[in-house]
Amino acid sequence: MGLIRPLRLEDIPEVVALRSRAFHHSRWQTGSELQAYVERIFFHNPWRQDDLPSLIYLDAAGRVAGFLGVVPRPATLCGEPVRLAVSTQLMVDPASRGLGGVQLVKAFLSGPQDLSFADLANDVSRRLWEGLGGFVSLVHSLYWTQPLRPARFNAAKSAHGLVARSLATGWRPVSWAIDRLSASWHPVDGLQGTPLTATVMATHADEVFDCIGLRAEYDERSTEWLLRQVAARRDLGELRGVALRDQQGTVVGWHLYYVNAGGVGQVVQVAARKERYGDVLDSLFYDAWQRGLTALSGRLESPLLAALGERGRGYDRQGPWALVHSPRADVLAAMQRGDAHLSRLDGEWWMSF
Repeated sequence: MGLIRPLRLEDIPEVVALRSRAFHHSRWQTGSELQAYVERIFFHNPWRQDDLPSLIYLDAAGRVAGFLGVVPRPATLCGEPVRLAVSTQLMVDPASRGLGGVQLVKAFLSGPQDLSFADLANDVSRRLWEGLGGFVSLVHSLYWTQPLRPARFNAAKSAHGLVARSLATGWRPVSWAIDRLSASWHPVDGLQGTPLTATVMATHADEVFDCIGLRAEYDERSTEWLLRQVAARRDLGELRGVALRDQQGTVVGWHLYYVNAGGVGQVVQVAARKERYGDVLDSLFYDAWQRGLTALSGRLESPLLAALGERGRGYDRQGPWALVHSPRADVLAAMQRGDAHLSRLDGEWWMSF
């Protein structure tokens, strides 16, 4: 039997070493960069709380053999405070797998939070959560894709293998010509785009999310920190956020996504007032099309279901699992009936090492 205890600053070098044993890939080139990132995310995030720490598993010899990152987030359910805890980067030394992972997840789910959430879970994590009383959030485990330049997007998607890539290269001028002749995207009448800032999100979140029961809270200071961390994911492209205002100057919603010109842009968040999700989506598609993207891809949110369906978008289950656990029946009910908005901005998606 090992020991579970809170992560300390002096543990970070061992966690970084564990990361290299548990996983082969990291977006950080050096160990010092990863150490600085771990400290920043888990010790200097603006929501840090002593009773919701990240956790480590010590083996019988007292070595760090497991880690589970935890980031608290303030949330509300119908206006009442909810303690949300996001877990990320569950990893266990190959020599200690099995009991170590179970103990880490069990300790996390036994914490004081009202809602536990993870949205980058693999099958192993899913089985652990389900065995400890958690469940899969099916809506948040689905993904959508909107082609913007269909010929180029489909050509790139089918270009697997040397022969296929050669054919795709040969067809490139044709696909470009087809996309130029096909119907283009258009701006939404009556909506004007302005830069999306932490101030805009903090000031207008209550109005924009008024129809949502369960959601993350946004204040200016913490949202500014969050947007800086998300923008630092340069491997995904350049982060672009647009707030949309109607002719009276009212903020009706916003969209946040990565610009990856010539490729597929990852959507971080789409937020809108009730009945305006379609307009915000159309504005997002036009904005991304203007910037040369071939397609957009995002994780499904319950409020987007109708608007995406009306635009002929389907969903698939090719990404990671979104997992939920709560001791509160009202929180679980909100998740299960689709009265929740927990976007990629609110979970672990942007925190990958």
